[in-house]
Amino acid sequence: MLTKEELSKITKQAIGTLHYTYTVGKVSSQNSFAIRLYDAISEELVANSFIYEGDKPGCFTVDFVPERSNKTDREVLREINSQLYEYFDEQLEPKYYIKLLNTDYGYLAKVEGTDTWSVTSLKIAKMSNQKVTFTAGEINEIAQSDLCDNLNPMDLWHAAEAVEEVEED
Repeated sequence: MLTKEELSKITKQAIGTLHYTYTVGKVSSQNSFAIRLYDAISEELVANSFIYEGDKPGCFTVDFVPERSNKTDREVLREINSQLYEYFDEQLEPKYYIKLLNTDYGYLAKVEGTDTWSVTSLKIAKMSNQKVTFTAGEINEIAQSDLCDNLNPMDLWHAAEAVEEVEED
């Protein structure tokens, strides 16, 4: 699910070294955000962008409302759009749990925003903001990291279980 922080990261990366500033905010409807893009020098509003995330993974709508006609502005908007597609494409990749122990408390988890790892239950991980689902690319990165120095990379894949998509209420 898209967050204000993730959208800020996407926007900042799209702007790069160009002279723009931005604000990101939640819109009143559920799963909706707005980006207001400004010219950093004149402080003029360049564009409003509205992002609506769908109920299913990978589904989203973006509406750009340019306030002026400028080639660089459009390049930044295209880059934001491209970054959003990449973000939502990742949502469609198959995800896996890595079950290291044969108990309910045996799942590998990463504390979001840190380099801290733990082995815990899925329920505890969800309540404490820990990531327990990983894409194939992430599993390969983990297998090559210091965390798995004493493991054969295939051992991690043997411990991987496909995540069954379930509807949340």
